[in-house]
Amino acid sequence: MKKFFFTCFIAFALYFIVASPQAQAADYPVIQSGQTIEGTLADEDRVLYQVNVTKPGYVKFQGTSYSHDLYLSLLDENHNTIVGLHNSFGNATATAPVTRTNWEYVEPGIYYIEAYSSGWHNEYFKYRFTMTVVDSKTTEIEPNDGSELAMAIKPTQKPITAQLSWSDSTDYYKVKLDQAGLLNVKMTAYMDRMYVQVFDSDLYEVESWSNYYGGSELSGKVSQDGYYLEKGTYYIKVSQWDSYTGKYKIETKFSKTPNNEKEPNNGLEQAQKIKPNVQSVTGLISWNDSSDFYKVDVSKTGVLNVHLTIYQNKDIKIYDRDGDTLLDRWIYKSSNTSSDKWSTSLNVKKATYYVQIYGNTGLYKLNVKVPEMLPKSPKAKATKTKVTGTTYANSKVTVKIGSKKYTGKSNSKGAFSIKIPTQKVKTKVYVSVTTGAGTSKSTKVQVK
Repeated sequence: MKKFFFTCFIAFALYFIVASPQAQAADYPVIQSGQTIEGTLADEDRVLYQVNVTKPGYVKFQGTSYSHDLYLSLLDENHNTIVGLHNSFGNATATAPVTRTNWEYVEPGIYYIEAYSSGWHNEYFKYRFTMTVVDSKTTEIEPNDGSELAMAIKPTQKPITAQLSWSDSTDYYKVKLDQAGLLNVKMTAYMDRMYVQVFDSDLYEVESWSNYYGGSELSGKVSQDGYYLEKGTYYIKVSQWDSYTGKYKIETKFSKTPNNEKEPNNGLEQAQKIKPNVQSVTGLISWNDSSDFYKVDVSKTGVLNVHLTIYQNKDIKIYDRDGDTLLDRWIYKSSNTSSDKWSTSLNVKKATYYVQIYGNTGLYKLNVKVPEMLPKSPKAKATKTKVTGTTYANSKVTVKIGSKKYTGKSNSKGAFSIKIPTQKVKTKVYVSVTTGAGTSKSTKVQVK
């Protein structure tokens, strides 16, 4: 009886050793890239070959069968099927073999090629396959599968080669902007489809796009988009669309915008003050700063002129000091010009007014004028060698003769005297003054 139990134990142990894939792993023949394997399968035979992948890339196998009963698969380290040639040899016979090809992108590791016969037709048949491992030559730094592991890239980054594989479906990249501007993201996809998303530091989605159709292993499809963003940290997420895998390239280009607005100016209480007739401001509407407000103090009853240069569609609103809307206008940017100029005028009283700019992201230029607030033109007369007169005290005086300009300054009593090159009698001379309220209209005099 003891002998019987001992014999059963040995048999069970031998069965476990033979049946366990992990136990047999060391016995599987290791095949090299480019190697061709030939063999014969009997009913329900399973034969495994080990493939060692040392760099990110793809495993490609081309199988030839002399029977429609061949199943050829790529397996992972735990013998789970990754991709296979199943039911692909339907017309194969002993005299008319059929050849089929398949592949999959994988990460470094141990893989297996499995040849299997289902044994439906109780026959022996020949098979042959060639296995090739192709290096994707990636330059991304793994792991970068989440925002906390994101690979840091520069705002202007040369192309990085990466891949989405069977076991690595997501890549993250982190870019830090030290100032506001336009971040352009360019993707080249060597696969049929992929998914790209841009997030802010709180992982709120800025934009998502997936317009990659028709990219292939040998022919990449390029797509790009730009985002006006404020200073901060952003993430670019690249992930699989459905189960598509393949190689891609990512590059970025950052352009600083020349905006000189003072942030924050996102509401009436935070509105940036600008002086009529004096200041001009270049502003930026970005993804995370969608509205700008400006405060205009009008010291004299007159006409408020608002001038706007736009590069994208914009909206403008003008409010009185109580927040009531005086103007609400959507401004359409013409498609055949680099910029459009727009102006409007409102009759106003002495008071405070607000201008709000919002709409599509991008730059704009704003200035406001109230002619009634401009300084009065100076009193002046001209001789052959100088221009004299009176105006506001301690102010800049400009003399224009033809295309030439000559400047001076009035004294504490408002008197000025500016030397000029010798002029002919009756030469026209234009004299203006500039104060904190702007530049006056010119006084025209003739040389005597």
